[in-house]
Amino acid sequence: MKRIQRAAALLLLLFLLHFPWSAFADQHDVDAPLPVGQVDDTTPVDQEAEGVIEPVKISVDMNLCRQIEDTYQEAKKLGRRSSYKGYCGAYVANQLVALGINTSRLSADGKRTYDIYRNMDCTTGGYTVIAYGAKEYSLREALTAIMDRDPNACNILVGFEKSTSTAGKKYGHVLFIHGVRGGKIYFSDSCARTIEGVKYQEGEPIVCSLGAFLDQYSKCKLDGVVHFVKREMELPAPAAQLSVVEETNAASSENLVALG
Repeated sequence: MKRIQRAAALLLLLFLLHFPWSAFADQHDVDAPLPVGQVDDTTPVDQEAEGVIEPVKISVDMNLCRQIEDTYQEAKKLGRRSSYKGYCGAYVANQLVALGINTSRLSADGKRTYDIYRNMDCTTGGYTVIAYGAKEYSLREALTAIMDRDPNACNILVGFEKSTSTAGKKYGHVLFIHGVRGGKIYFSDSCARTIEGVKYQEGEPIVCSLGAFLDQYSKCKLDGVVHFVKREMELPAPAAQLSVVEETNAASSENLVALG
């Protein structure tokens, strides 16, 4: 009998020595309170709350983007071109015609386009001309003044006496901003541009912050900014301005080719 008891005790000892008690050590009553200072690491992690970031939604005025696209196509038809290939003056002139802002299709190189409009009181399309010359305004100051006056301003021409390209250093550059919405600039250009890491082709709608716009053209020498504001009633250009229109038109057909 004693031999049997000894054998049973030996078997119990061997069992106790080799049993994986860690299996029980990791278990606890999930409903029981934890000791002070101990963290319950068995609680499921809310994946949505902890690792997933909702993308930032940027509001874009699609109507304004479509206007830019449609105006580009119409400007190509007016200029009988498949591409403007950097001819900025011709592109801006035909945009103004397509939009009915100035119907006389004045075309000049980039550095002369601002000068055509800055002394006008009213365009042939019935728009008041408000000019912001480089002597009084920087590009930032001019655009800020326009946006302060009208946060949803439209129809802004920006002329540069000099740009950074080889042709731009000689002929300057000009572009047309279709509108401002929520502090964003909506425009296109006569050549490809990379802004905020995004490459835009000729005539493609570009939407960027004012800061990004200023950075893109920071190395260009400003000539001036023109804001075209629609009058309550369509008015013809003053007689003194009509002579300028006719004279410039005669030259623009051959000599005032836009080489922005």
